[in-house]
Amino acid sequence: MKLELNKNFACKLSNMLMCKLIWYKHFQPFCDEIIEEQERPPYWIIELSVVKFQPTAIEIVNNYIYSEPFVELDYDYMANQYIGCLYLKYTSRETSWASFLFSSGEYADSCQCVKEQCEYFYELLTNYEDSDFNPEVEQRQKKEIYSKFSAEIDEIKPIYMSFKSYYKKYLQEQRNNNE
Repeated sequence: MKLELNKNFACKLSNMLMCKLIWYKHFQPFCDEIIEEQERPPYWIIELSVVKFQPTAIEIVNNYIYSEPFVELDYDYMANQYIGCLYLKYTSRETSWASFLFSSGEYADSCQCVKEQCEYFYELLTNYEDSDFNPEVEQRQKKEIYSKFSAEIDEIKPIYMSFKSYYKKYLQEQRNNNE
């Protein structure tokens, strides 16, 4: 998948970094590939290519997003994409359903522009806990969340899958270096 290195992409990347869907083992091979392919890679990509500390990576990407020339960003949509990233983290089995609901509620509470308020996520969490973490309740809630956030999830998923391939590349390079 060929990714455009524009500010819209950077917003998605920022969300993926902020919710820890990806980290340096995902983005460093991506950055290295861009640096190798382009005669004049973007400076923020060069900076990102050597960073391992997640908050610094987020800062680099966000500095690019909010740099000149300024572009109009849809903050509501970006907030909903964050929930989509959390959902992908759940479907990748990196977090539990209860953790997904709690993190989504926490984010919705701090952000105030997610299409569902924090109470929605917390109520789902309470129902899930009260069901003694019943898998049928989880599946029903999962379908409900997907129906509400499908556009955001479906937009982030191919980018995430691309980064997963970079992660595999990183792991292979590490194995080769250790042999």
